[in-house]
Amino acid sequence: MNMNKNSTSFVYKNGIKSVGPNSKTLVSVLTGATSPKDVTKQLRKIEAINNLKTNERPDIISDLSLENSKAVLYRDILTNFPDYIVSTLPIYQCKSHNGLIDDTHLLSIIQEQLTTGVSFITIHPTVNYEIMQSAQSRLVPWTSRGGAIVMRDISERDFSVDNVYIRILDDIIKAAKINNTVISIGASFRSANIFDSLDECQIKEFKFQKQIADYIYERGVDVIIEGPGHSSPKMLKEVAKYYRAMNYPIMPLGPIPTDIAIDQDHISSAIGATILGMLDCVDIVTAVTREEHTGKIPTLESSIEAIKASKIAAHIIDLNKLEDYSQDEEIVKYRKDHQTCIFGKNNSGCSRCAHVCPLEYKM
Repeated sequence: MNMNKNSTSFVYKNGIKSVGPNSKTLVSVLTGATSPKDVTKQLRKIEAINNLKTNERPDIISDLSLENSKAVLYRDILTNFPDYIVSTLPIYQCKSHNGLIDDTHLLSIIQEQLTTGVSFITIHPTVNYEIMQSAQSRLVPWTSRGGAIVMRDISERDFSVDNVYIRILDDIIKAAKINNTVISIGASFRSANIFDSLDECQIKEFKFQKQIADYIYERGVDVIIEGPGHSSPKMLKEVAKYYRAMNYPIMPLGPIPTDIAIDQDHISSAIGATILGMLDCVDIVTAVTREEHTGKIPTLESSIEAIKASKIAAHIIDLNKLEDYSQDEEIVKYRKDHQTCIFGKNNSGCSRCAHVCPLEYKM
């Protein structure tokens, strides 16, 4: 465990990477399988991503598989791609019966993922009756798949017990501490549109996230915080105040700063992450694809597109956070020395400007 709770280190097969105010902003790409056949397909996709230039690759691969057979994707990622931090969302692989989740089954899935070498897991411990009631006044009450699974479990039990993650939280903490695994506090009530952002429901969840994060950290396990979903640029300034008060590393899902960017959410989320990052509240950028709100499965091309957009956002955040301008200086120096705006071109001029290239003109 780190002595400063606003930073943490992810231990993975081939090394350690840190996140926090003095560390580079990391990029996470989402993957997942819904059948054994999908596992092979997703591994090919990850292999193509791994073939990108080193500075274009993500740092984290998050397995959001709904498939829970022996051919589980995260195991293959850990074996075949040891240079990446791997995370999982355990509840996706826990089969429910009539909406009910078996505590022992979920805990066994978590323990298996941790002992196999997953660097961090996302849990949804903030679901309770009070916050669910607050969500009813929203345009869209909730949008979290993992959170909704937990909601159904406690509602089927007539809210007579805590949610499943609270019921087994101490056991999760023990397993995470033994395996040096970080716990990510999921945002079950992140806003599904910019108009529901920072309402009573989300503020309640922010406070509960911090309460749970403190409980986990005090018992020797590092924590990161997820959220906030959709939020307008102006509202993100207020969101940032809550995040800074939490004082833990932040992994926003987006944020999506406008609801009109249908088929273009790789752009809107990169912009949202940059805005929140400039407010010192982004430690991991999640690569959102253009298919986010289209109902389509992301293609390899759109996944790579999303990663590249997220890497740019992360770099801009780090220009502000770390003031490391070395990459920019390298490109500017090349353009100056070769009298061209095209990085990698060995002579001046280009077909765009032709004989009126301003970089060739000397006084």
